[in-house]
Amino acid sequence: MAKLKIAIITLGNVEQKVNLKKIKNWKSKLFEINTIQKIDHIPESDVDDGYLDHKFSSDGLNAAVSCPDCSDLAIAIMANRFDDNFYLHRLSENCVGLSIYGIKEILNSENISIENFIIKQFYELYSLKKLVVHFASDEVYEIVHSATRGCLFDLNGDRFDIIYNTEKPIICDSCKSKFSNIQLEEKTFPTIVKELKKIKKPFISRVESFIRKYPLLSICLSGIFAISLNLIANIIYEYLK
Repeated sequence: MAKLKIAIITLGNVEQKVNLKKIKNWKSKLFEINTIQKIDHIPESDVDDGYLDHKFSSDGLNAAVSCPDCSDLAIAIMANRFDDNFYLHRLSENCVGLSIYGIKEILNSENISIENFIIKQFYELYSLKKLVVHFASDEVYEIVHSATRGCLFDLNGDRFDIIYNTEKPIICDSCKSKFSNIQLEEKTFPTIVKELKKIKKPFISRVESFIRKYPLLSICLSGIFAISLNLIANIIYEYLK
């Protein structure tokens, strides 16, 4: 199975917000990050709506970035926002723009990392590449769905919905059927499903989330654990006497 070669292009001060090393080191049988390029000085905003913040249209960003020859796909990441406030836009057949404007703050409320969010986008883009080939095709709109199911292809028209398909992204039954209707290399779809399961919070964050969600159960489990530990300690003490 040939890996998709992905180029990351950072625009402006993205490195202050994202651990690119963690993303670069992500292990996948489907894709690899083969280059990370940086544009320090992003162009002036092409959107003049009377506000002072720096924002772009997809056409304006397209003029500033392109997919490197050594890559199959480029994802341009910026801390600025798009003019419609959506976070992902197709720029060309092999290039997309990803705005992380406000995303980290949404994810922090649920202890979800911005790196997991970006990695999740790689799987969505890889899957779309398999399903429609060219991002510029309107077939993309037949894949994504407005219903929020925690699915990789949730539209997330409401930006706060990203927490549902970033913490434990899945592929819903409806989208599974779309994969079954196209010819894929052997094990491609099972590999996507398997690797999505690796996108999760660190263990400590998962424990904290469990305690917040089930406080009474957590107290009971803590008590049972403490009693069990005490019994084991007494047994060991009696055995060693």
